Amino acid sequence: MEMDYDNIRHAQLVQHYKAGANWFYWIAGLSIITSLIAFFGGGIQFIFSLGITQIIDGVAAYFSAQAGGAAGAKVVGLLLDLIITGIFVLFGWLANQKQIWAYLIGAIVFLMDGLLSLLSGEIISVLAHAFVLFFLIRGFMAGRELLALEKVMAQQAAAPQTEPAL
Repeated sequence: MEMDYDNIRHAQLVQHYKAGANWFYWIAGLSIITSLIAFFGGGIQFIFSLGITQIIDGVAAYFSAQAGGAAGAKVVGLLLDLIITGIFVLFGWLANQKQIWAYLIGAIVFLMDGLLSLLSGEIISVLAHAFVLFFLIRGFMAGRELLALEKVMAQQAAAPQTEPAL
């Protein structure tokens, strides 16, 4: 009976853990799409984009305009955006490999990015960051519990099975 509960709880924890970890991919993907839109002169942004990439895009657009529309600054900005979003993809990949430390560091970096949005007064972005942070924190906590449960389940599986006395 306890094994059934452990298996059900394990499945729930895996679901919460992976759902949170996959937010790193969403953050990276939507951020790079927003950056590509900015690179090509569009004005649309996703609320789940990173604030730092939007700042980089704004600075790149400014320097590009100062240089008479030369694309050099925008290319540098896009490369920086790719590096930053690549780091978030790495956080997602490592988190999905049950590297809890990467999950925690990624959530802290995302929190710091949200503070940038707070400083710039973008309330919608702050709320979006808070929404995502909820799932990142829930996933991180599920991951900690998941690893502990898997340890207990492995110990139970390794323990010698005894027959009940008649």
